[in-house]
Amino acid sequence: MMLRVKQFLAMAGLTALEAIRQPICLLLTAGCVVSIAAVPLTIMHLFGEDGKQVRDSAFAIHFVFGLFMAGHAAGTLLSGEIKKGTASAVLSKPVSRELFFLSKFAGIAAVILVFSVGATIATLLSERVAEKFYYTQALNGYVMDSQTGMMLFFSPFLACICAGIINYRFKRPFTSSAFWMIIIFLLIVLFVSGFFERNGQWRPYSLRLDSRIFAVSILVSLALVVLSAVAITISTRFDIMPTMILCSVIFMFGLMTDYILGRHVAESYVCGFFYTVLPNWQNFWVADALSGGGHVPWIYVLHAGLYAVVYTVGVLCLGMLSFRHTEVK
Repeated sequence: MMLRVKQFLAMAGLTALEAIRQPICLLLTAGCVVSIAAVPLTIMHLFGEDGKQVRDSAFAIHFVFGLFMAGHAAGTLLSGEIKKGTASAVLSKPVSRELFFLSKFAGIAAVILVFSVGATIATLLSERVAEKFYYTQALNGYVMDSQTGMMLFFSPFLACICAGIINYRFKRPFTSSAFWMIIIFLLIVLFVSGFFERNGQWRPYSLRLDSRIFAVSILVSLALVVLSAVAITISTRFDIMPTMILCSVIFMFGLMTDYILGRHVAESYVCGFFYTVLPNWQNFWVADALSGGGHVPWIYVLHAGLYAVVYTVGVLCLGMLSFRHTEVK
């Protein structure tokens, strides 16, 4: 039993390491952070609520970039190893196909969760940067936290410069170093921003963040884990491009299941079947619940988490069954 656990952890760690060493992983992470940081600069209308457009846009960017990262990682790390023959080399050892498949998913899911941590920090900071109306002794009128915005926007670029120095001095891989440096720089910006008021003046330390964002970001992260399970299951039969296309199709149909199928569940067994089988991403997309000062109850996050666990386990069971009958060269 302990041998299987060690094998699982070792293969999952190698999978995660291989994923973050791919340039596309770095590009998607940096692109996600920069895009979220740029949102406050592009919003021209508040639509009656401070920060709403920035929050919703940041959640959408988090979701879409995570979709491409999950699809590409699954298509590269599983189907790529099957084509190259590295999978057969591993399976020739006393390693079961089920353990190999699950370790690949665990490694990809770990990278997705780290990516989501960075996207969540960027969302918190971007919402703080957004232009808001204040009427206090220090602030009067619409104020944008330009100082935090500049630190957030340039943090991925500084992270890449530091990773380049590390690569030059210590011969560490640039892509993986830059990936982790982006997360570290985001944490630094998050910490430093607490020393300043929105107008740049020093104030007693307070993060001044919208804590309601955490619940929605957790739900988006759960959706990306489910999507990772779908992607790695598809990659047992298809190459990277078909995997990306099918993941995008499932993503689009999953967003529309309530409208297309939900209304006809009581009338048609076929609609009811597909409504149950397709992942309903609306269970995880609850950004509108924050409108008007609202919040997402943590009991709902728990229920959505249970749905994500059950759906992920079901999809992984199908993936293991498919991988068991996949020809490994």
